[in-house]
Amino acid sequence: MRKIHMLLSCLLAVSIALMGAGCPRPAGKGKVTVLFGSDAKSLSGALLSAVAPKAVVDTADIESLTVTVTQISLDSEDEDEGETEGEGEAKAAGDVIVFEGSQDLELISLAGLSEVFSSAEIPAGTYTKIRIAIENPRLRLASDPETEITDIKLTANGHLFVSETFEVPADQNSNIEITFEDLHLVLNGNGRYVLTPQLRADILVSSADVAANGTIASVDPDNDSMVVTLADGDTTVLYAGAAIFLPADTDTPTGTEADLVVGASVDIVGTIDLDGVITATEIHLL
Repeated sequence: MRKIHMLLSCLLAVSIALMGAGCPRPAGKGKVTVLFGSDAKSLSGALLSAVAPKAVVDTADIESLTVTVTQISLDSEDEDEGETEGEGEAKAAGDVIVFEGSQDLELISLAGLSEVFSSAEIPAGTYTKIRIAIENPRLRLASDPETEITDIKLTANGHLFVSETFEVPADQNSNIEITFEDLHLVLNGNGRYVLTPQLRADILVSSADVAANGTIASVDPDNDSMVVTLADGDTTVLYAGAAIFLPADTDTPTGTEADLVVGASVDIVGTIDLDGVITATEIHLL
């Protein structure tokens, strides 16, 4: 009888070990902040030789080019389908949703700066693609800035992606900077525009120059900081040493800390660190 008990105990121990091996512990989470930037250019290289020069819209002729971002998602390493960038219809969404909603992004004004767009906590691990869904492109030409052109075709139905393998560490923060490297805006012979954005992604391990727009939620004068509500949540802004511009100011800032009041709308220029804290160099009250 004792031998039977010992045998049963061994079998139970083996069963528990096998069950544990088949149920790995869930991975931790890391925080990612998505930044958008633009190296706005017109067509170049091989694409330039493939179209008539008069069809290319130079960025110098564009007053504004706005798209609506509806989703940002990531493909995890385990779910990589071997998709070839730029070929056929891109998959609509990745495995992990970082942003879902409707938020406008003006591409021309982003040259030289990145805009803080969204942040989210996601499972730690290795990711291989960043997917972006955009829609509703609107164009204003410098020659006629009052007229908004909406008859613009988006290639791949607005489902863009960039292949970039990167790691999201557990319990750490990462900045993902997505740059519209080339706009590739062409006017067809039928009078319709075609927009084919080219993307680049950088995973930042240091601070980045950014611009942000939001509303002051609280002010902490003792620490020279304030909380600003952006489109996708709150962020801390350090303003010691920042130039504060009032609505009537042009080149010379005349604002003071006393002008930073709860409820005020602000444009902020500065740097963002991996914790999502912005150190402002300029604050523009709207």
